[in-house]
Amino acid sequence: MHVIIVLSLVATAASASTPGSCHGLVPPPVERVVREFAPVGRWAGHWGVDIASPDSAHVLAIGAGVVSFAGEVVGRAAVTVDHGGGLRSTYSALASIGVGRGERIAAGQSVGRSGLHDGGHRFHLSLRVAGTYVDPMLLRRCATTPARALFLAPAGVL
Repeated sequence: MHVIIVLSLVATAASASTPGSCHGLVPPPVERVVREFAPVGRWAGHWGVDIASPDSAHVLAIGAGVVSFAGEVVGRAAVTVDHGGGLRSTYSALASIGVGRGERIAAGQSVGRSGLHDGGHRFHLSLRVAGTYVDPMLLRRCATTPARALFLAPAGVL
């Protein structure tokens, strides 16, 4: 379950807010979602989205931050970016990693290259708010009014 709540819960992220975004995060460029966010149901435990991508295409960060992890998880290349204010994005099932731990990156900067995942050309994107996974596709709502007054947060935070 997802909830959009007033931003006072994550006041530290408010300083990074820009019009048309959620505190500096931008919706991922998506042509096709191959597998949706599904913490319960058919793909129970799928804590992000799989996004179709041409083989070896650049995978772009959804926001500025510091790379907190760049390495392998269960034999797959992955990068995690700490955006501050309790926001973290992870890009996995990468063919290669293009950043290093501790590196400061900009929104839209390549973190690596897409690869094969579950038999197709795609990568996995997850988003955590205060340690709880939320659907990264909710960022698409941030491009609409009243984006500047709202913030993504997991259910049950209130």
